[in-house]
Amino acid sequence: MVVDSAQLRNAVGELFHAIQASGKAADDAKFMLGVLEAKVRGREYYLAACSSERIDISSYLKGITYRKGQWEVAKAQVPSVEGQKPDDWSGAHWVGQWKTIKGERVDIPLTPGGAIVPELAMPCAAMRLLAELSSRLSQPGAWGAVEHVRMSEQYYVGKDARSSGKWQGKGNTCSWTAHSCAGCNVRIPYLICDVGSNWIENP
Repeated sequence: MVVDSAQLRNAVGELFHAIQASGKAADDAKFMLGVLEAKVRGREYYLAACSSERIDISSYLKGITYRKGQWEVAKAQVPSVEGQKPDDWSGAHWVGQWKTIKGERVDIPLTPGGAIVPELAMPCAAMRLLAELSSRLSQPGAWGAVEHVRMSEQYYVGKDARSSGKWQGKGNTCSWTAHSCAGCNVRIPYLICDVGSNWIENP
């Protein structure tokens, strides 16, 4: 399962406020920020991601005080569904290019009343983080005992942005989005080789 932590909440908050202070986030913008820490086979990973392609977060990572200087940008792309036809669907599964954090191919199922195709392809920060972790753990000798995988997100909504729905968490401009995003709730359990769909433990 993916869990949250106080340290990561602070880390993503620092990243969030650094971007706000820079003036790079437009008043009508809305995007997700996320941070992930993992320890696998004794090696530690500290990754950060943004769902918007228009914001380069690399220069803001130095402002994160937790594990200062160890953060890297997750650059992995989320598989696209653009241009796919009904023939590209196999039974109740979307035949995409998803891989688990172990580097194994996995098809993301469509569940009755669950996420629609666009949501399964949304470039959420959580998806970029897990895809990047998968890429790194696919390197020779990287995979092994998993000690932990933790993640936290915040959702930025500019003062002139249109409403983006109801999100868990408190505050006008932030929340822990992976717990309330339909696409993430479907995808995450499969990417982390965990239980069936739609189970993410709230911290």
